[in-house]
Amino acid sequence: MKKPIIYIFLVSFFIACAGGQFTNSSTTIKPAYVSPAMYMKFSCDELEMQAADLIAKVPQLENEIDKIKKDNDVWISTGAVLFLPLLAGMKPNKEQAEELAQLRGNLVAIKEAAMRNNCRGAGYIPQ
Repeated sequence: MKKPIIYIFLVSFFIACAGGQFTNSSTTIKPAYVSPAMYMKFSCDELEMQAADLIAKVPQLENEIDKIKKDNDVWISTGAVLFLPLLAGMKPNKEQAEELAQLRGNLVAIKEAAMRNNCRGAGYIPQ
């Protein structure tokens, strides 16, 4: 009788541990590579406007990714403790993570292009 209970507990524990890898936190997402060549012909003002547009999108996307991560963490802990099929309620945030990586990659490319073009505000563009 004790073996099935221990087995169920161990399976639940390993699924819960693996489930933590199911979603990303916004702080763990690295920028995707974007070539700065596409921004080299932009003027400093155009680079600044492009960076401002991207910077404005980042917080909303980070919040969305973190909310999905937090919700999934609740599903994982509840599913592992109470009822294993609850883990089916988790949602991936892969699309948002890829979009954030792309935004961050574009910001890195814009910053590099701005630095190569000797733009004044290049140092203030976040990465």
